[in-house]
Amino acid sequence: MSNRARWLLILSLTGLAAGVLRGQPTVAYLSLSAFIWVLAEWLRFQFRVRVLLPRLKLRRLVNQRDDQTGTLWAGRQVQVELQLATAPRTSVGSSTNQPLDLVPVRDLHHLHNIILQDVVPEIFGLQFGPATGTTMWSELAAKTWQNLPHRIAWKMGRIFGLWSPTPIPDGLPPSGNWWSADQDRERFQYQVTTRAAGVVTFPGVRLTMVDSFGFFQLDRFIALEQTFRILPDFFQSAELRPDVKRHNSLPSHGIHRLKRSGVSSELLELREYVAGDPPKSIAWKASARRETLMTRQYESEVPVRVQFFIDGSVSTRVGGYGLRLLDQQNYVVASVAKAAIAVGDPITGSLIDESRCQRLPWLAGDLGFLRMLRSLAEFADRPPPTTPRLTPRMLIYAMAICQQRYPELLERPYYSIPFSFFAATREKYRLVGVLAEVLRLTPREQAECYIDDRLLANTIGRLLFAAGLPWMAPLLAEDYTTEETHAQSMGLFATAISRSIARARDNEVFVILADPYACAQHLDHLLPAVKLALAKHHRVAFVCPTPTFERPQPGAITPRNDSVGELLRVAEQARARELKAYLKRELVRLGAAVTYSGERSAIQMVLSEMDLARAGRSRVHGARS
Repeated sequence: MSNRARWLLILSLTGLAAGVLRGQPTVAYLSLSAFIWVLAEWLRFQFRVRVLLPRLKLRRLVNQRDDQTGTLWAGRQVQVELQLATAPRTSVGSSTNQPLDLVPVRDLHHLHNIILQDVVPEIFGLQFGPATGTTMWSELAAKTWQNLPHRIAWKMGRIFGLWSPTPIPDGLPPSGNWWSADQDRERFQYQVTTRAAGVVTFPGVRLTMVDSFGFFQLDRFIALEQTFRILPDFFQSAELRPDVKRHNSLPSHGIHRLKRSGVSSELLELREYVAGDPPKSIAWKASARRETLMTRQYESEVPVRVQFFIDGSVSTRVGGYGLRLLDQQNYVVASVAKAAIAVGDPITGSLIDESRCQRLPWLAGDLGFLRMLRSLAEFADRPPPTTPRLTPRMLIYAMAICQQRYPELLERPYYSIPFSFFAATREKYRLVGVLAEVLRLTPREQAECYIDDRLLANTIGRLLFAAGLPWMAPLLAEDYTTEETHAQSMGLFATAISRSIARARDNEVFVILADPYACAQHLDHLLPAVKLALAKHHRVAFVCPTPTFERPQPGAITPRNDSVGELLRVAEQARARELKAYLKRELVRLGAAVTYSGERSAIQMVLSEMDLARAGRSRVHGARS
């Protein structure tokens, strides 16, 4: 019941009592009529809720498919279509993605004031596409909360213009998109853009039903889960492919070309004839000179083996989707892996965070490339670390998500404290009750969450991460530091590189993708492993993407204005310039390549290192950075 209905009931009952006591029948009749009006509207609303509403059924199509699981690509548009239909007898909670061979929605013309909100996770960027089909009587409305999942809502107005539609609620601005209808169902289409790689779940649709006069309102959440694995995007171009042609230059001392016996046009060596050798490979002139049969062996190209070392520590995951360091690293790895697979080079990877190192097997071919992308997508979807303390912002966001996804749980009376005059205590108790129901907490854990704020903060963090929020406030505290994790991740980097060198072959390429601040502060952990790799004639390339997508400028930067944002940008550039100079001085002089970019220039640098390893050539130390 809304405040409008409560005030109307209070006024009607007050007027009815005053009219009876003072003997004013006109006031009493008017007040009784208002009371009967509200009661009749309540009975009508209950009839719609109990009889007509359970007949609704929903179906979501993602790229014209209604599968429960699927695969999407980062950086590409996704077409989503939500269909609404009615069944003779079904329940609201049983709306699965099944073919809708149902009664047309026009039969439920009494359900004229309904708001449906499709919950879109934060990893999707909302983009409204052009409408298709016949435009009807309903408008699309959308509201985006900062750092909360987008909400796509549309309102069903009165059908066929028999009644005037109710205005769209405040906070849901109208848009130019419309419903489109076909013969059997209503459908709505919108477009989203995937921002980053990971695993995402469409949780469901929130349904809000309001009567004609705004007296009563019912909120329900219809579970309609669809889980998708989002693979990293990659850059594919002919000019970025490695060059397989040999260079006409002799390798330096201690470095040799990668070659093996096979079928080719280049002679590798002459050896004595062995029974079973093909007669056409016999070198007759050499055999005549040596008076014994000699067999020619020809060179065959040996693929360059590429190993990726990917940093997945907390510092690379902090930020919005598409702007994280990990997203830039995935883009570089996917692009280089695609170029290497195209020419037959095997690839592998070591996925490193602050606690463990996951090593992938050697992969080749298209299936190996897809396996690499799937591993990157799963690596990008890791739970956040424990939150050190509870903040008021976490409570606000957790309550907002519960109101959006679990409205029926908040309505339960046993989640509230009776005779409680403190709103904060009452809301906290309700929130803990919903968390216990959703996350399956035991009664003891529920009581501990109500008493221990740190345990409640960790439980809320699980809820926020499951809701699709990125690693930023309120999921992580604003003053959360990652200094203690940098040393651990760099130590794991050094261990992973050393183990890879022990199993490596000739002239492999080691690509290290890490946070530049972590590399600069704990470079002493990596230097012994890098020196060992270079001593064994392997190629080492460092890719250090920046959070601002801007490469450090060589000269001093003058702020354009005196704003705080501009001063922070200049300070960030100055710090990045110092770190770049330090890494270039320490690494390039050893023979490693370094780039401060997570885009096309980094891809070109890695492919150049692969080309040098394939040709067996070396460069002057410090010639490339």
